[in-house]
Amino acid sequence: MATIQQVIDYLATVGETASVWYGEDHELAQELTGVSTDQAAGSGDLAWISPKQAQAHPERFAAFHGSLLIGPQPVQAVATPLLACENPKLAFLQAVNYFFPMHLSITWPAVGQQVAAGSQVAADVKLPPGVVIGSNVVIEAGVTLGPNTVIANCTIKPDVRVGANCTIGLAGFGYEKDQQGRYWRFPHLGRVIIEEQVEIGSNTCIDRGALGDTVIGRGVKIDNLVHVAHNVLIKPNTIVIANTMLGGSVTLEEDVWVAPSVSILNQIDVGRAAVLGMGAVVLKDVEADAVMVGNPAKLLRKKSV
Repeated sequence: MATIQQVIDYLATVGETASVWYGEDHELAQELTGVSTDQAAGSGDLAWISPKQAQAHPERFAAFHGSLLIGPQPVQAVATPLLACENPKLAFLQAVNYFFPMHLSITWPAVGQQVAAGSQVAADVKLPPGVVIGSNVVIEAGVTLGPNTVIANCTIKPDVRVGANCTIGLAGFGYEKDQQGRYWRFPHLGRVIIEEQVEIGSNTCIDRGALGDTVIGRGVKIDNLVHVAHNVLIKPNTIVIANTMLGGSVTLEEDVWVAPSVSILNQIDVGRAAVLGMGAVVLKDVEADAVMVGNPAKLLRKKSV
């Protein structure tokens, strides 16, 4: 935990000197107790907004209900407690990594045990050899786990099947470079939510969310050797086949079919019932019912509906 003043002082020491405080002096003593997105933040929360989002949605400044927002220089006067700086993402992750390390760490079970203290595993769930359940986990009834699977920061709903050698709920991959060329890790504080009747193949990796959650919807089927990055949303009854890579914040709507070895750029939306052909490299949003093929992926045809 830290006060707003302590955050400002720390950022000045690590290079974020071009910052301007928009707020009342008495607010500088406000204690920050948590981290959130700007849209979900409440009292005590630290959050950030990117220049792109701030330009597209300036109303989000006024809608902010947290205690400190790190963002770009505003184009008009704001009443939000705002710390404006040249690189809001870098400033935010530096502050979170320094002041909130407790939200980033995972507690693992003691040697000879398989479930960390505080995690909950339903009585009928068997734990094969090599399975390790870290902190912040809830596994409900009827779940099947394969050997050597590692899970943390995750809720698994009933009747889910998880293969062998999977990694679910660990930190994803995200960095920001500072002016000295050093990379700083973006904090991952979210969870993985796996809904009912999902099947996940062996050697698949599903990252925890950065600030929100990674969500795998009801009835989704994921093959072996699939990578699902942070904050991905896969809606119900979608198929994702082997060697596919879903970048951060990708959304797959319902009934999407993703063929083997597809790569989808971060922040892409794939419309309902779309088909992504084998080896497609998806760099733009995909319309509903579209059949996409190639590198870069292009429209082959629209499905008849």
